[in-house]
Amino acid sequence: MESKDQDRLSAKLYAIDFRVAELDYEMQRTKVQVLQLEAQLENAKLAQLVGGEARDPAEIGPELERSRGSLESQQELLDQVKKSQWKTRVHLTALKAKARMDQRQREEAE
Repeated sequence: MESKDQDRLSAKLYAIDFRVAELDYEMQRTKVQVLQLEAQLENAKLAQLVGGEARDPAEIGPELERSRGSLESQQELLDQVKKSQWKTRVHLTALKAKARMDQRQREEAE
C-alpha cells in the first residue's frame, strides 16, 4: 500500500513540478511584455513632447495595466501551486521515511 501511495505522490509531484515550470515560463513572458509596454509608453510620451510619431500613450496604458494585472494573477497562481508542491513534497518525504522505518523494523524482527 505504501508503495502505491509513494508512486501516486511521486507522479503528483512530477506533474506539479511541470506545472510550476510552465507557470514560471508564462510569467517570464508576461514580465517581458510588461517591460516592452513600459518602454513603448515612455517612447510614446517622449515622441509627443518632441512632436515625433509614435503610438498614442492612451492606447498603451490600458494594455499595460491588463498585462500588469495578468502578471499579478499569474504570481498568485504560481504561489498556490508552489504551496501545493511543498505540501506534496513533505508528504512524500514523510511517507518514504515511514517506509524505511517499517522496513528496518521488519528486518530487526527477523
